[in-house]
Amino acid sequence: MADSRFVRHVKVWFFFVPLVAVAIMPVVPNRSLFEIPEAETRSVVATIGEDRADQAVATTNRLFRRYFVDTGVVAASLETTRGSDADDGGMTNLASTWVHNFWRLVYRVFYRLTIMKLWLFGTLAFCVATFVDGTVRRKIRAAAAGYVSPVSFHLAGHGILLVFGVAFTVLIAPIPLLAPYWIAIAGCLGVLLWKAASSYQ
Repeated sequence: MADSRFVRHVKVWFFFVPLVAVAIMPVVPNRSLFEIPEAETRSVVATIGEDRADQAVATTNRLFRRYFVDTGVVAASLETTRGSDADDGGMTNLASTWVHNFWRLVYRVFYRLTIMKLWLFGTLAFCVATFVDGTVRRKIRAAAAGYVSPVSFHLAGHGILLVFGVAFTVLIAPIPLLAPYWIAIAGCLGVLLWKAASSYQ
């Protein structure tokens, strides 16, 4: 099981891809790639309203300050990349760019997680409903001696993994993450759960 293709996919989507992206992306000197795009904030305001959008920003600020600023982690990392008079071939500037962009990236991830949490209950309710419906459909098919394709279950299972992987990988993506994206994720996840439940043997 530990060497199965499924486990290898889990490692890629949930560990290696995000880790490599977080390690390499902050080297890029373009600051705008690590800030929250204006189109994304406008989408959030249009979807959940200005008051809840402001509350999401306040929650993000509070969490970021609690875990990284108040603990001194941000200050310590900035201190280690402070420039000196010695000629180091630009390595200090590179390190400083990486640290600043890294913390901008972390802040954006916290913001997106805060927004994602607003959709969590609705997504959970929808997924439970589709799973129950798929299970009932499977039992009806079994009672009628119907055929259940294991390939369908296999594809649906990998599709669910892909959806989860994409959902968490895009948290660090340098593109506007529009609020309706979470609706699409919930819809895809619900359909795949229904297919997996109805195809399970």
